[in-house]
Order: sequence, then structure tokens, then C-alpha cells
Amino acid sequence: MNQGIPGQHTKDRRSGIERRKSQGDGQVSQLGLSWEDQRTQYWTRLLFCGLALLYFNFGGPEQVREWTSLPVVNLVFIAFGIEILFFMGHASRVSYAPWRRRLTMWVDIAAASFAVLADTTISSPGFLVFLMIILGNGMRYGLRLFAEAVVGSLGAAMLIVSLRLYDYINLFSVSAIFFLLFFTIIVLYSYSLTAKIETGRAKLAHERNIDALTGLLNRRALIERSSSLFQAQEHGNGVVVLFADLDGFKTVNDTHGHHVGDRVLAAVAACIARTVRSDDLVARYGGDEFLLLLPYATKEGGELVARRVRQAIDDYAKENGIDFSISIGLGKYPDHGLDLESVITSVDKAMYRSKLEHGGGAILHVDSGEMEASGQT
Repeated sequence: MNQGIPGQHTKDRRSGIERRKSQGDGQVSQLGLSWEDQRTQYWTRLLFCGLALLYFNFGGPEQVREWTSLPVVNLVFIAFGIEILFFMGHASRVSYAPWRRRLTMWVDIAAASFAVLADTTISSPGFLVFLMIILGNGMRYGLRLFAEAVVGSLGAAMLIVSLRLYDYINLFSVSAIFFLLFFTIIVLYSYSLTAKIETGRAKLAHERNIDALTGLLNRRALIERSSSLFQAQEHGNGVVVLFADLDGFKTVNDTHGHHVGDRVLAAVAACIARTVRSDDLVARYGGDEFLLLLPYATKEGGELVARRVRQAIDDYAKENGIDFSISIGLGKYPDHGLDLESVITSVDKAMYRSKLEHGGGAILHVDSGEMEASGQT
């Protein structure tokens, strides 16, 4: 008998697991900030918006350049405040939205640019807002948005200087040179710190969210991701849920040893990883149990995935001379439950019903509370 996993399958298994690891890391990075953290950022935006209104109104019309007027400035920043409140409300309902954090950053840059251009003071305090935008987004969302904030702020600053070139030439002095030098040093140092923070954050997130043996998401990470996934699909196509359990795995451990059992679990994870799409979530739910969440999928599509997984496991078992199979229960959110726990309860019953009725290796789905066999090996 072939002990465990033959050499010719090692490369494929490793590539499959590494692919799920990279996807898991990507899902970690996509989590973004919690609503509480984002709320703090939005309140900070509102604070700066209020300070801008106070700054221009206490200064009076003399604080505003001739190309605009105080009523226009007030209108712009009131609109800015309304925009902040709108996106704050959206963030309270949908925590993760990459387009929102990118759009709000560019609106921040536009608002800061308007404040500097409207200010009669050459060394406008609005320039410091650019630094806040760079640090605020970079420290929170990583190097990509940090670089985007730097490019956007630098481009806006160059546009401002070009539009008021004569004023800035007259202002050019030793103090201005050192201001630019300090600004550059702060940005570069912050970028270095952000890079280290992001590296450490990614490492901790990987250790916290990824099952070390299989390279799949662990149970806790899947539960966290399921909330936003279910929320996004509440009025969409729903989410197909597959609950898989290995048949005869205890015998594998007892007969061949736990080291072979561990290799089997890793191989099963690789088989599943090669079967699903990049948008699907796959986790080792516990022991020899695996959970798959398939967004945008129909029940028929989920059944097709289940059959492919079963076939891949059967092929592996036969090739390696190891006697085990996989039973799969299939359900759908929100048809069979309004949260992950309730859907899992229904799907778990379907899976164990398949074991009782078919002796393992079957696929059963929940349909209006009834279990229906989809096939068996």
C-alpha cells in the first residue's frame, strides 16, 4: 500500500494549499476596519469640516480669495459634511467596501485642495490636512492606499502651487525649504513604519485566521467572514453552504497513524481548493469536517461543486490505497436559515442523514425541510 501521499502528488497538493493560503491572506487584508474604527475616522472628518467652517467664517470675507466667496465656501463644506454623514451611514450598514474608502479619500483631497485655494493665507493650515490624509489612510489601509494618498496629495499640492505660483515664489525662504524637508521626512518615515506594521499585521492575521495543517481558513475566521458575506447576499442570489465530513477517517488514523491522517487532511484541503472558485470561502471547521460557502451560486451549482469534491476525494483515496470517503450536506442561505449557525444546523443534519441512509460518500441537500439524496458512490 502507498503510505500517505506519493511524490508525484506532492507538488499539486502544495500548490493547492498555497493557493488557499494566498486567498485566505487576501481575505484577511480585505476585512478593513471595524465599524467602530471607521466611525472614529468619520468623526475626525466631521471635526476638520467644522474647523474649516469656523476658520473661514471667523476670518470673514477677507479670509476668502476673490475668485470665490464666503457663501460658496460655506456651501462646499456643508456639502462635504453631508457627504461624510452619508458614507458614515453606509459604513454602519456595510463595514467592508473598498470603493468607499478610496472615494472618501479622494473627496478629502479635493476638500483640502479647495480650502487651500480659497484661503488668502499663503501658508494655509489646509496643507497639514494633506499630511493627515496620507497618514490616516496609509496607517489604516496599508501601503497601496498610502501610495495613492501620496500621489493624490502631491498632485493637488503641485496644482495649487502652479495656480498661485507668483505668491509662492515671493514666499520662498529658508523656513519654506525646511517645511518641505520636514514634510518629506515625515511622509517617508511614516511609509517605512506602515510597511513594517502591514507586514506584522499580515503575519498575525495569517496565524489567527489560517489552519496550520490544511492552509484553509479556520472556523473562527469563516464565521467572521460569513456575516458580511451573508449581509451582501441577503437580497441577492444567496449563499450555498456545503458541510463535508470524512467517512472512515478514524480508521485511517488507527490503521496508518496520525501522521498519515494529517497528510490525508492536507490532501483533502488541496482537493477542495482546486475545485472551488477564488470568491468561495473554504474552512476546516473542526477535526475532519470542512465547510464551504459559495456566493452567487444556485443549488444546482452547489451540487455540482459537491460532486466534484467527492470525485476528487474518491480519486485520491483509490490512487493512494486509503479506504475513506466524504459525505456532503448541502443547503442555502437564506432558504434554510437566517444566519450561518442555523444553516449549518440544517446542512449538518442532511450530512449525517446521508451517513445513516447511504453509509457515507453521499450528497444530500435540504429542500423545504426534507432531505433528498443527490447521489452516492
